[in-house]
Amino acid sequence: GIGGTFQYGYNISIINAPASYIQMFMNTTWLERMGVPLESNVILLLWSFTVSAFPLGGLTGAVVAGPMAIMLGRKMSLLLNNVFVIVAATLSGFSRMAKSFEMIMLSRFFTGVNAGVSMNIQPMYLAESAPKKLRGAVALTSASFTALGLVLGQVVGLRELLGGEENWPLLLASNVVPALIQLTALPWFPESPRYLLIDRGDKESCI
Repeated sequence: GIGGTFQYGYNISIINAPASYIQMFMNTTWLERMGVPLESNVILLLWSFTVSAFPLGGLTGAVVAGPMAIMLGRKMSLLLNNVFVIVAATLSGFSRMAKSFEMIMLSRFFTGVNAGVSMNIQPMYLAESAPKKLRGAVALTSASFTALGLVLGQVVGLRELLGGEENWPLLLASNVVPALIQLTALPWFPESPRYLLIDRGDKESCI
């Protein structure tokens, strides 16, 4: 869950705190490039594109999640899904250094792709892998980790932590930490028995 639905809640939450700083960054970057500042309505439009990139990426991730789950398996799909977050964290983390607000937009799109994939495949993987007696409780952890991500995103986004003017690139890039945790832990978990039996026809591995 830490690299799955947690990312969805966390990435919804962390974009709120540095909103004004990112808009200032957009204006400053444009001023350096063109020699003229942006009008307030244009800044708002660019910010809208940045925020909208996340659900657009989520839609893309949701569309590709099904084929990924069948072709690669549930576990491998979740592992490869972390690549989107690592790319996103790299883009947002270096956006100020590169003086490119377009990198933030692209970062939010890749973050959305990650969320779209994980929101579909994680519950599937858990439901198919959990023992029958625990299936209901295990399936509910998807919602629990979403809520946990929302809360931690708000906490990390405090100005005293990473939500200040100097640290907002680090805040946006901090979603790489859950991805690294999942990349470290998930390989030790088994593949979904249902996937192994029905999609792969591997009865021995399933048992």
